[in-house]
Amino acid sequence: MKRIILPFLYIFIFGMFSNQNTIAQITINEDISPEEMVENLIGLGVSYSNVVYTGANHASGEFLNGNTTNLGIDNGIFLTSGAGYNIPGPNLNCSATAANGLPGDPTLNMICLPAITYDASVLEFDFVPQNDTIKCLFVFGSEEYNEWVGSSFNDVYGFFVDGPKPDTGNYVDYNIALIPGTNIPILINNVNNGFSSCGTLATGPCTNCEYFVDNTNEITIEYDGFTVPIEMQIIVVPNETYHFKIAVADVGDGIYDSGVFIEGQSFKSLGPPDFQSFQFLAELNEGLNQDVEGIIEGDEVFLTVPAGTDVTSLIATYEVRGVEVSVNGNIQMNNITPNNFLEDVIYHLNGYIEADWTVHVDINTGLGKVLFQNVIMGPNPAPGKFEIRNVAGFDVNVINAQGMEFYNTKISGHHKNIQFEDLTSGVYFVVLSKDGKTETRKMIVK
Repeated sequence: MKRIILPFLYIFIFGMFSNQNTIAQITINEDISPEEMVENLIGLGVSYSNVVYTGANHASGEFLNGNTTNLGIDNGIFLTSGAGYNIPGPNLNCSATAANGLPGDPTLNMICLPAITYDASVLEFDFVPQNDTIKCLFVFGSEEYNEWVGSSFNDVYGFFVDGPKPDTGNYVDYNIALIPGTNIPILINNVNNGFSSCGTLATGPCTNCEYFVDNTNEITIEYDGFTVPIEMQIIVVPNETYHFKIAVADVGDGIYDSGVFIEGQSFKSLGPPDFQSFQFLAELNEGLNQDVEGIIEGDEVFLTVPAGTDVTSLIATYEVRGVEVSVNGNIQMNNITPNNFLEDVIYHLNGYIEADWTVHVDINTGLGKVLFQNVIMGPNPAPGKFEIRNVAGFDVNVINAQGMEFYNTKISGHHKNIQFEDLTSGVYFVVLSKDGKTETRKMIVK
């Protein structure tokens, strides 16, 4: 029979680690609702409903500051067969336990036969994916490591799917929490580096130990061992309804905590890294008097905005399906995030694969429409000043590429010298207007 132990040595060194424990500390919050847990979990391309949690109140919640530990996941949700308050380090105890006195789970029992489970913590919900691929990232850890490896105390984690298969038939309690590239479920005896006594590093024999982290005597997480972050994946039918069940439990008895950490927003239905549409809406962009629709060609988008548009702060509206969009590493919020389109903007789309898109924005200046052939303007490039001839009765405006007006006058004589002080080098546009006609010419200031 297994007993809960706390060796004297571990009690002695607790004080030695207590200061370090305040330096690198995962934060555990058990006081959130099941709906808040699923909201934390859900990422791109998924809608959810019908959330149900079964288990002890202190056996589920959210975690933060995981990047201060060796867990490999920064934030998300947890489920445990014991208590959330047992998760933070240092690892001073080989048998941290909250015996909740609750039953196990029948679906997990099918993985563990002939053993049965105890103190199950189970989160269930329905979901509808936008796309055909579902992914999620987890770490499974336990106090059963390393002194109960190879025994009947074989604690377990499962992630079960019910719903239509893409080809034919249905998934029924289909477990996707597996050793990568195999059909092997996540149990203590399936991923470890062998048996060792309390407080001693395991040295083999290896069982899928490339996915195992020996946490013996470490300072940031209490569990004696855990997996590396492992990605789960399943192919589904877009817009169909599925049921997910996430469950963790003790096996063989109800003591020695085990738990699973699932990365926040990692439950994603990822789609192709494509723009279905891209535009600038007049209602979101001051200065635009009409919507500007982008022309999509391959992995490029072309848009032309009217003369005078401030292209340094345009807000784009676009359609993607289950794709994370970023520019220079900054996440983009559709209809919210402005960008400077003076130069081409590279959008990075991260779906089931990644791709870069180039967005080109031109200003419709009317260049090329020569209406006033007798008007002479120069020099071009201009050193901060230039002359215009044969412009009697003309209105003359000078604007920069962002649409800012620098000069506006009506000319009475036949020629005019135009000079600017401290004009920044770059591209400017000279707008000539007379008798209801307008011509725009480009001027380079050096």
